[in-house]
Amino acid sequence: MSQLALASNVSKSGDLFPIRPAFGTKGKEVIVWANYFQVTLKVKAIYKYTIVAKEIPTESNPKPRDQLKPRKLHEAIKAALAILRGNQPQLRVATEFKSNLFTMQKLNGNNEKVRVNLPRGPDSNDFDVVEISFEALTEVPVDKLLSWLDSMQDTQNDGDGHVFPKHPDVVDALNGFIGNQARTSLDSVATFNNNFFPIDARSRIQELLCSDRPLVAARGYFSSARIGTGRLLLNVNVTHSVFKISGPLHEIFDRMHIRPAMRNDASVRRLRVVAKFLAKTRVKAKFQIKTGKTLDRFKTILAVVTRSEISRRARGDQAPRIEEGWEFPGPKHIQFWLKNDQGEGGRYITVYDHYKQKYNMNLGDHPVLNLGTMDKPSFFPAEVLTIEAGQKVQAKLTGDETTIMLDFACRTPYANALSISTDSRDILGLDDQALADFGIGVDKNLLAITARVLDVPMVSYASGGGGGGGTRTSDQVPQNASWNMRNVKVVRPGKPIRRWTWVNLIYRRNDRPVDSDVVKNFGTFMSKNMGINIAPEPIPLSAEALNLSPDDDDMNKSNLRLMFQEAKNKNMDHILLVLSQKDSGAVYSMVKTLGDCDFGIHTNCVVADNFRKGSPGYFANVGLKWNLKAGGINHKLKDETGVLKDGATMVVGYDVTHPTNMSKQKSDAAPSLVGLVASIDRSLGQWPSVSWAQASKQEMLDAKLTEAFASRIALWKKNNNGKTPKRIVIFRDGVSEGQYAQVLNLELPMIREACRTTCRASEQPAISIMVSVKRHQTRFYPTSTDEMSRSGNIKNGTVVDRGITQVRYWDFYLTAHDALQGTARPAHYTVLLDEVFRSRSKTEAANELEKLTHELCYLFGRATKAISICTPAYYADILCERARAHRHDLYDDSASVSTSTATGTDWQSTPDRVHPNLRDTMYYI
Repeated sequence: MSQLALASNVSKSGDLFPIRPAFGTKGKEVIVWANYFQVTLKVKAIYKYTIVAKEIPTESNPKPRDQLKPRKLHEAIKAALAILRGNQPQLRVATEFKSNLFTMQKLNGNNEKVRVNLPRGPDSNDFDVVEISFEALTEVPVDKLLSWLDSMQDTQNDGDGHVFPKHPDVVDALNGFIGNQARTSLDSVATFNNNFFPIDARSRIQELLCSDRPLVAARGYFSSARIGTGRLLLNVNVTHSVFKISGPLHEIFDRMHIRPAMRNDASVRRLRVVAKFLAKTRVKAKFQIKTGKTLDRFKTILAVVTRSEISRRARGDQAPRIEEGWEFPGPKHIQFWLKNDQGEGGRYITVYDHYKQKYNMNLGDHPVLNLGTMDKPSFFPAEVLTIEAGQKVQAKLTGDETTIMLDFACRTPYANALSISTDSRDILGLDDQALADFGIGVDKNLLAITARVLDVPMVSYASGGGGGGGTRTSDQVPQNASWNMRNVKVVRPGKPIRRWTWVNLIYRRNDRPVDSDVVKNFGTFMSKNMGINIAPEPIPLSAEALNLSPDDDDMNKSNLRLMFQEAKNKNMDHILLVLSQKDSGAVYSMVKTLGDCDFGIHTNCVVADNFRKGSPGYFANVGLKWNLKAGGINHKLKDETGVLKDGATMVVGYDVTHPTNMSKQKSDAAPSLVGLVASIDRSLGQWPSVSWAQASKQEMLDAKLTEAFASRIALWKKNNNGKTPKRIVIFRDGVSEGQYAQVLNLELPMIREACRTTCRASEQPAISIMVSVKRHQTRFYPTSTDEMSRSGNIKNGTVVDRGITQVRYWDFYLTAHDALQGTARPAHYTVLLDEVFRSRSKTEAANELEKLTHELCYLFGRATKAISICTPAYYADILCERARAHRHDLYDDSASVSTSTATGTDWQSTPDRVHPNLRDTMYYI
């Protein structure tokens, strides 16, 4: 929960978190289902305790860990709860098995601290002693929430409604109770915050073994309590994530064709990839004790055994021996020192012979695992290890893995709605008696709510009869949120592209380069068919093709640099790079860094197989990028309405992207990246940008925002005869509800300062700030085939501002695009500050904002379709990705080995260095 600090004297209180002026009325009314269930709450009181767990030293464990491992903590809390219930039979409790306990009654005094004994292993007489304390008792104010739901009026403590989100402590408690049943059993459901993945017979998985990584995609459910208008709701959605593969390890090795490998074997590279993902993997190891009984114990894989690591770390007279030449040895290649039964003396024996002699096991030919330490390894064959299910992985998927993942996750809206209505209730325990005993009920049916389908805006191009930029226009009426450029040209061509060239980047020996005739056809198409101001024929460089090495990034960069230098010497404006294989990694990043930052030459990458076909649609899509980079305008709205009509409104989008899908060490070192774009005139066709790096995982922008924002106003003045904007409409992307007030407390003052330094005191612009979010869990489903898209989704242009929202706050969900497959994800917009719309349109302000936001989705310059989130927010997101490409070494967490390195402080000493030639262009598109 965050609260607004009204220290600023430049914003009126009513403009901050403004009250919804009215519900929207424009568009055709329809009924849709939302992925929400209504919740009934019959609870008098909820109490919250903080859980503190501490392991007590014992004779067998004199120096326990400071922190318990998650599984051990779960077992300790579970045992402690059994003691609580024994002492208080009527006690109703729930927990996330980490730090919080929620109860319906206060704990008795003797229940506030308990000790539990956890066996150190099966059939073990030794116990670990864990002390569990339940501290910091607070009463969760359920009565205040219920009262607020009845009246929807803010209390004296929040008369202006500036505390947001509302009643988070009660919502947290409800989530604790609702998810309690699923969290209880580690063997049936894997839980991550509010995401629940079944790992028993109910699991739904898809293996992702195509890139030699032991991964699977899994389907689960997201669940979170939400506050609506006058009622409580439960938001449930289908979710997907990536996990380590589970099951007997030797069977996994067999499916992946994993075998021991000698030092010079080609499979060593594959094994290093596998080994990276098996490290720190939880397994069940089969042990045979002296009685002959076989037991399972939970262990963690330290590493796949390699000769280089064992030789470096394991020393001494009795150090393990690995047969010469084997980098990833099998059980026959490793000898370890086996002590005699009497404990004196011993002998060397292979892992294979040991298991044959002691357990009568014939081991297969698989790599061996180390479950000990590097200094004191403990060797286990794959046959005795089983990987536990439910181990989530933070990893960037390869292209092939992504394709399989998307195929698995891409389901029809009906399939997802059916799963939510049926399977999720079983996984989450929504119909269990235990939930009813808490006084919580969850309705059986999805919520039916009122939505509206907005009118589609018309877009305009230059008529195909003349050159681009002519006065004659051709208006297009989008169908299913898309249109085509047949017989039309761009509205305004950019600066002349006089000198341009192309290079084939060859990834594999047998890859075929694209012929120069295809490139010439592309140039002619842009010039004649699209009206782009470009010389039809390219100027060749000394070599039309450049061979790349799959293993030597430094050599690739050196060769690319030589090519760019030649292009620079020949005064090239643009370079077309034809990739023989699709690439979004190191080579792509090198190209963009060299072009955008080092040489100041625009670059466009295309894939050879697609480009050589020469289809008009493909050429047009690529050509749109060229015109935007050159400063042109591809299309515009036919009608300027509302705040756009007088040409005095600047529209801004900005976003922050954080290090993701990386190891913790690397993600902590890599910076977060800010991208800010802004329109420069009334056409809303050009959106130059500025980007910078800031502290890792910091969402709120740093002090650079003032200078960056001022530079956008200066660019507006340059393109509007020295006039500053009267209004600035800002779309702030990606902020969570708990950070809304921080945007106003921390970022708004810097924006105000930028306005003060660039605009006269009498011409300070009115500002509105909307948060735009795509990463949420709300979905809508059509209730009638008459209101269904081709893919079974709701129709494009559907807006929802009631039913699941809170009447006090001004927000809405908009599905502007036509989802071709899967379930359409609406964008969610929330107004944090409004000095623009209500003062102009009064009760029509909601309609005007929804219309503007909808129409902005039709202004994405590199496509002929509406996009799912408004254009400035999407451009800011693309800009952040380009800034990430400029710092590839900081974000690359792949298993491949490169001689290039980057330290965690490099980003602080490296200036933001987009080349001056490109700085005020859409180089990032």
